[in-house]
Parts: sequence; structure tokens; C-alpha cells
Amino acid sequence: MTGNVRTAYRSMIRLQKLARTRHEMELSRLNAQFAVMEEENGTLFKMQDEQFEGNASFVPVHIIIRRLDANKILQTQLSAHIAGETRDLLKVSRMLDILNNRLSAFERASLRTEEAMEIDEHVGHLLAKHAI
Repeated sequence: MTGNVRTAYRSMIRLQKLARTRHEMELSRLNAQFAVMEEENGTLFKMQDEQFEGNASFVPVHIIIRRLDANKILQTQLSAHIAGETRDLLKVSRMLDILNNRLSAFERASLRTEEAMEIDEHVGHLLAKHAI
């Protein structure tokens, strides 16, 4: 019975670790996408500044502004996804901690039970020797 419970806890822990890894990878991907978008915005602002300084630019200003607006909307959506993914990662991490704690508590309780049974058996043998 204790082996089944231990195996169940370990299986749940393994699944939670996989879920945590998936959330970490997704969060990393979203952060990288956000960083690329910020870099693109920096380049677009630089192109816009060059346009207003009189340097010839091959991209019209209205296209730059349209792209900056589109990036702003995408960044807002990405920020919401990042916040949600971070929240989900924290939930999975908390669940993993809880499962690890429960497994440790179960193993400690199993060890105490085994030790108590060994002590009872030893005491039984000692009492049986003196009874003879």
C-alpha cells in the first residue's frame, strides 16, 4: 500500500515538473518575443528621428507610426500573456512544493510506522524470552 502511494506522489511530482518546464519555456519564448519587439520599436523610433532631422529615409513616416501602433497593441497583449503565464508557473511551482512536502511527510510517517513495528516485534521477542 505504501509503495502505491509513494509511486502516485512521484508520478504527480514528475507531471508537475513537466508542467513547470513547459510554463518556463513558454515564458522564456514570450519574453524573447517582447524583447524583439522592443528592439524593433527602438529601430523604428530611430528611423522616425532621422526622418525629422532631414536625413532621407526610405520608409514613410505614416508607415513607421502605423507599425509602432501595431507593436504597442501586440506588446499589451504579450504583457497580458506574460502575466498569465507567470501566474500559471507560480501555481504549478506551489503545487510541486506541496507535493514534495506531502511525499516527505508520507515517507517520514512510513519510516516511523516501520520503526514502531520493529520496536514492537523486538519487545515481543524480549517478553517471550522471559516468559519461557
